[in-house]
Amino acid sequence: MLELGLDPRLVRPGNRVELLRDGAEAYPRMLEAISGARASVLLEVYTFADDDTGRRFAGALAERARAGVAVRVLYDSVGSLDTPDEFFQTLEEAGVRVLEYHPIRPWARGFSIRRRDHRKLLVADGRVAFVGGLNIARAYDAPARGGLGWHDAAVRIEGPVVWDLVEMFSRTWKKEVRAAPLDRPPAIPPPAAGGIPAAALGAERWRGRRSIGRAFLRAIRTAERRVWVSNAYFVPAPRFVRALRGAARRGVDVRVLVPATTDVPGIRHASRALFGVLLRRRVRIFEWEGPVLHAKTAIIDSLWCTVGSYNLDHMSMLHNLELTVLALDPTLAARMESAFEEDLRRSREVVHREWKKRGLWPRVLESFFYLFSPLF
Repeated sequence: MLELGLDPRLVRPGNRVELLRDGAEAYPRMLEAISGARASVLLEVYTFADDDTGRRFAGALAERARAGVAVRVLYDSVGSLDTPDEFFQTLEEAGVRVLEYHPIRPWARGFSIRRRDHRKLLVADGRVAFVGGLNIARAYDAPARGGLGWHDAAVRIEGPVVWDLVEMFSRTWKKEVRAAPLDRPPAIPPPAAGGIPAAALGAERWRGRRSIGRAFLRAIRTAERRVWVSNAYFVPAPRFVRALRGAARRGVDVRVLVPATTDVPGIRHASRALFGVLLRRRVRIFEWEGPVLHAKTAIIDSLWCTVGSYNLDHMSMLHNLELTVLALDPTLAARMESAFEEDLRRSREVVHREWKKRGLWPRVLESFFYLFSPLF
């Protein structure tokens, strides 16, 4: 496992990991887990919106709190800036304990506008967890429910790795409120029969942040056949660019899927500044032409899989709290590869000879936004 970037000390065997695509698949399963909780519900999210989707989740959380379940919600101050205080007060009145991560208080000691909680995590009863890129907002919901259908991914997890996810939530909660950590489940969930090895990697301190990047880099550098990456905000550090180019040079099938439409236009221009250097080394780049692509996934050598909140950009690498789940399983990899191939059919491949013909103004925008991309 180490050769694929997974330190054996971080890996727990015996987990069930199920891929869920978009809010259409993920939200119903998440709401089902909340409604079925009997002891505790932990929700950590960047954006918790006051819209139809957010209110649906808020109603489920409030109902469990009124039933005596210990419900904790941790949301990011910047990510949920448009959500009125009254939305969270209603949750608190129902018995939910709500915590705002790094409130916008420039006068406060240690305040940083750039250090945000970008994780997306739900744990019910310390038994089942959901990790991915989906916030709680209408943008991610299914069009059939009035959502915008943003394209994203999550995984539903059962098994020992859920314990590690509870630990991560607890450490962040304790640090923010400077109090005793939350009660943990009484025991680590037992390995599931036929379960797979998995690891939860969380960027909290610099050391944890490096563990995600290191695992990703080692997997790319040791890849022999395939590196398929889907990333919403693709502005990787030079070492990642070199690793992708090196893999393609070795004959590895390297494909990168990025959004053609994004909620952060500057990031798209910055991302496109790197296309030329990748295309020259036969890295294949595709632009997703459906609703906004927000996913952060990768499959390497039909075995190594990752789903989470970690973008290949400056903010994820250096500032944000992030979370990703890594798993080694050919069945999960096959499911993710099938989903990736389906996405490619809805995408446009960027061809190098055409790319070189783009005009002066796009080149200026790319250079400008790439120069200032660390500020996004």
